[in-house]
Amino acid sequence: MKKSRHIAIVLAGGRGSRMNSAVPKQYIMLMNRPVLSYSLECMQNSSFIDDIILVCGRDDEEFCRHDIVNRYNFTKVRSVIPGGDERYDSVYNGLAERSEERRVGKECRSRWS
Repeated sequence: MKKSRHIAIVLAGGRGSRMNSAVPKQYIMLMNRPVLSYSLECMQNSSFIDDIILVCGRDDEEFCRHDIVNRYNFTKVRSVIPGGDERYDSVYNGLAERSEERRVGKECRSRWS
């Protein structure tokens, strides 16, 4: 029986407007690390999670990829994608990214099987 893959979609696109901070809350440093890195670390270390899709703010993809994912060696992060205007748009983008991976995977399997 084929093992199911468990993919975490991490929503990190908020702007922290309620905190009245110039820095979005997920990037605020806590003990010399961005808050977001602690969430990703938990998922990285989980035996239940196979892959992570990180949905960040628009124009934050490169920062997240370089300064968080690569810097802290989060190898389970498969995609860093931009979120939407609202939280539900970001959820949709994360699910769409997963659907795209699944569609491409099915095409490859059917082509090479």
